[in-house]
Amino acid sequence: MKIQTYLINLDGSNGRLESAKQQLDSIDWSFERFPAFDGRGKPLSSFEDYDDQQARQTLGRSLLNSEIGCYLSHYHCVSAFLESDADYLIVLEDDMQLSDDFKSVIIQLLDFLYANKNLEWHLINIAANKRKLAKDITQINNHTLWHAYYFPILGLGLIWSRKGAAEFIEKGKTITMPVDVFFQNWLSQSAKGLGVWPALVKPTDMDSDIWSEAKAKNIQRKELENRDWSYSLKKKKRILHNKSIAIKNSYSHK
Repeated sequence: MKIQTYLINLDGSNGRLESAKQQLDSIDWSFERFPAFDGRGKPLSSFEDYDDQQARQTLGRSLLNSEIGCYLSHYHCVSAFLESDADYLIVLEDDMQLSDDFKSVIIQLLDFLYANKNLEWHLINIAANKRKLAKDITQINNHTLWHAYYFPILGLGLIWSRKGAAEFIEKGKTITMPVDVFFQNWLSQSAKGLGVWPALVKPTDMDSDIWSEAKAKNIQRKELENRDWSYSLKKKKRILHNKSIAIKNSYSHK
């Protein structure tokens, strides 16, 4: 079993890189820095795979260029993984704090999945801050691996299977929403998302690079996003749709 770990880090974000590196080095966890795609300052029209019309129809707003950069960073990580011979990919964002038992749980978790290949899954969220519509699979130390029928938002720590990675590359090529929203939509419908609880990765108190532009301009997030009147309605509709599908999946898999 071969595990590849990518740490997404923007050029120039040296403090974040050093913090993450110290944590991973302290547990002797091999990783590769993956240069993040920096979308800040770029016009939306410069992103050839971004569909602004569809984004506004789906979300009631345009994406920020930094959100597209985050999406592309994850997409490129997965693409690189598929070109390797690794069995699993761990993707970490650099503003993260690892749990004390990160290494032991991850090793036992992947050993379990490698031995139980009949369990079909695409993506594991190891940074979930909520646990909803879940069905336990197994216990590992003080953590639970569970079917995440309503896949958690937050892409801070993820584990990919090769099947899941291949499907993301196919279905996620056109960008119409933030990457964590895409994961929730996709995996709540397919029922092939898993989660770990309590989380093995948590956010630090570092400022988000995505919202640095808003802070620099001293404007509110909703102004930067250029939301239209339908934004709240579309968000509620999307959440209700995903939850209803997740509820059906949770019952059908009992």
